Amino acid sequence: MTSDVFRSYLREYLEQHRNRTLLRIVIAGEIVALTGAEILQRSVELARRYQNAPQGGVVMLLLPHSVELFLLHLGLILDGRIPAILPWPTNRVDPAKYQRNLLHQLHNLPASQLITLPRLAENVEPALSYRVTACPIQNAASFERAFASRTEIEASPAAENRAASPAAPEGSLFLQFSGGTTGAQKAVLVTAAMLMAQLGRLRESLAFTENDRVVSWLPLYHDMGLVGCLWFPLLAGAASLHFSAADWLLNPESLFEHVERYRATFCWLPNFAFSYLTAQKPRMRGTYSLEHVRAWISCSEPVRQMSMDNFARAFSEWGVSKETLQASYAMAENVFAVTQTTPGEAPRVHARSELRLPRPLPGSPLAFDVLDAVCVSSGKPLAGVELRIMSGDEELADERPGEIAIRTESLFSGYWGKGGFVKNSLSADGWYSTGDYGFRAAGDLYVIGRLKDVVIVGGQNVFPEDVESVVNGIEGIYPGRVAAFGVEDMELGTEALTVIAELRGEYRWERAQLMQRDIKMLIHSTIGIAPRYVFAVPERWIVKSTAGKISRRETRDRFLQEKANLLRGILSNGYIQSHA
Repeated sequence: MTSDVFRSYLREYLEQHRNRTLLRIVIAGEIVALTGAEILQRSVELARRYQNAPQGGVVMLLLPHSVELFLLHLGLILDGRIPAILPWPTNRVDPAKYQRNLLHQLHNLPASQLITLPRLAENVEPALSYRVTACPIQNAASFERAFASRTEIEASPAAENRAASPAAPEGSLFLQFSGGTTGAQKAVLVTAAMLMAQLGRLRESLAFTENDRVVSWLPLYHDMGLVGCLWFPLLAGAASLHFSAADWLLNPESLFEHVERYRATFCWLPNFAFSYLTAQKPRMRGTYSLEHVRAWISCSEPVRQMSMDNFARAFSEWGVSKETLQASYAMAENVFAVTQTTPGEAPRVHARSELRLPRPLPGSPLAFDVLDAVCVSSGKPLAGVELRIMSGDEELADERPGEIAIRTESLFSGYWGKGGFVKNSLSADGWYSTGDYGFRAAGDLYVIGRLKDVVIVGGQNVFPEDVESVVNGIEGIYPGRVAAFGVEDMELGTEALTVIAELRGEYRWERAQLMQRDIKMLIHSTIGIAPRYVFAVPERWIVKSTAGKISRRETRDRFLQEKANLLRGILSNGYIQSHA
């Protein structure tokens, strides 16, 4: 399918649903509801008002959660441009550092234009080699406050040369970005053929119809928010509601409010959100009827049995059952989903002890009530997906873990950049080595973690995801704000397991010391490895990627830079751990 054919199809589709509400966006507590006709009219109007790029040119969108962000994404596609949504910073980032990092990323992307808020446009425009356009939105001042003072940024050598980057290949619709947890985010070019194949296969797997509804707080710069929660329901004729991640973090209960009010049947969440919502249950004031939800889908992280069980137990009185808790393995490189469990059936589990390993996975059977004794299935491959587990050039049998490789009809052609496609992660016959570690059993895929992040301690493989899952369950730790990684231990000639965990609320040295002791004891009893370094730090210490995910690599870099001070009890953000 060419991009022209897709644009014609999308126009006709929105016209056919002209009186049907397809999109709801929550802005400052108010619902903006849009029918097919309104999406078509307003999105094209916005695109033509702000775009200043050639046909087929890439237009970067750097905007917070807003009506303009949603409509510009759709309108630019309808108007023959290639939108790419960049992560909007949280209020926890340093503005100067953010702008410098942003420019480093923007210099390497094949763009013709950047559309952003007026203040940020003024700050970065002199340093970029392509057009920068200001787009005011509702409450723009509150979002721009962090950028009130001009940051001195080194101009691009080509800043005076306004020649646009080459247009994307025919059939391209939009760019989305890989997770970026182990380095700079990489651009994935999504074509009309890739998108339609993905949405059709996922619709078959979930038996999704126009009578279903989706509620989401997931940002559009993530494939789960953009494809799973916007494009998927949109092109099925189903309504979706979107509110901001910031609003959800401030009021987690609001997810259930929207799900009940709009009778949502599907909700995608990262695994940490299940644990976070469970922990917040005692603070929730309302009660909700959630029996109509067909699937709460855990996606983007390895699925944890404990997280699923605790969520089902905590919200069973509201109608949540184990059969509605589902899982999916997904990635931007495949547009979105690779596998999916079956709604109405609880995901399968596989005992870790039954895996066929060259050496045992670390872990103590005495602690299986703390560390999951089982791996949770991410489901079966969607139709049209080939999947295999590899160790070098050898394809492994069932129950033998290795690197996950896929070949699909929705698969990317390589990461897209100024030099075209970079295909070093693709084999000559079209297989993509994902860098994820997992295994197959009875047709299901089980994901364990990222190969690049494995810590090897005395010959034992330790997966950071296992360590982080254990520590995240400790009362007083900020949910989802734990990073585990390895650092070289010259003394012992191996890697040293290191854990950084953010304390929730007020930071006190005495409290941090007690927490560090508890973390060490729990990791040793559950994982079977004693961490060399454990530090409980204040909120906002751990480094996140531009995609909003914890960056183990950058957190490790910060730890190494500040290690001497940390060992002396001095924190770089002004805290001094007095030993008096």
